[in-house]
Amino acid sequence: MGGIRYAAGKRKPKAAREKDVQEEGLTEDKMRECLLRLFRLYEDSEFDDSAEFLGDGSDPREYEAENYSSQLFHSIKKNMKDVMMMEGDDGTGKEPFAMTDVLFCYPACKIGCEIRELFSDNFVLCLESEMWILENGEFASVYCVSIGKDGGRLSYRFVDTYIKNPGDIQRFSIKHLKCL
Repeated sequence: MGGIRYAAGKRKPKAAREKDVQEEGLTEDKMRECLLRLFRLYEDSEFDDSAEFLGDGSDPREYEAENYSSQLFHSIKKNMKDVMMMEGDDGTGKEPFAMTDVLFCYPACKIGCEIRELFSDNFVLCLESEMWILENGEFASVYCVSIGKDGGRLSYRFVDTYIKNPGDIQRFSIKHLKCL
């Protein structure tokens, strides 16, 4: 995880960051490899439909990695952005803000999300479990806590874990992965 987050989430110096992105830029082939690595963490049952469709003993994880990478690559690449720890707006759309601390030192794209909301007369509170793909090919599980009132909102994100083990993905079914 060295180099993924800096102390207090501070932004990586621009010159060093551009060099890293050039070396680590996400390509469709690299994305297919990353998705295959991710899909190997899932239970076999997640791929029952693909295995039945293939029917020839081919690896359904490889099929799905190819399928997802070809369908989502351009959208994911286009939607890569610096993810801020805190962001919000005043509800009019005229005063959006994002704090200067980035969550990752690589641009990322959200590819999965599960939302739980609590409504009251005064505000809406949301807890979002998000899955992000980073431009260097890593996956992260992130929590986003948001509070909203009268159209305005304030959101705070923090990394739950970098996805490396089967237990890290239990909230995200492959059927729900997409570019959000």
